[in-house]
Amino acid sequence: MRLVQQRERPVLLFVADPDPLVWPFLREIFKAMPASAKLCELLRDFYTPLYVEASSLPDDLAAFGAGSRYHVAVLSPYGFTPLVWIDVLRAPDKVIAAIVDTLERLADAWR
Repeated sequence: MRLVQQRERPVLLFVADPDPLVWPFLREIFKAMPASAKLCELLRDFYTPLYVEASSLPDDLAAFGAGSRYHVAVLSPYGFTPLVWIDVLRAPDKVIAAIVDTLERLADAWR
């Protein structure tokens, strides 16, 4: 939370959910994320990554749909409201490309 407050920039949320309808997708996406140099750069230099297990989601995040309506999203650093949801029910490379594209576009607007 301190890092989010210091950076005052959006947060990339990843909700690990054991639901058998989404878990296979989430597992493969998470395994593939480190292979994307651009994603790693964005998370290291600009955005704050936040990984949360669905069973320990704070009520505030769950109220906005985390873990039910979405599992990967970019959140505002002010109140953690979702700015963009990412569809995870597709190939990991397509999800990661969508994440990178979203983060790059938001970075341009956020600066």
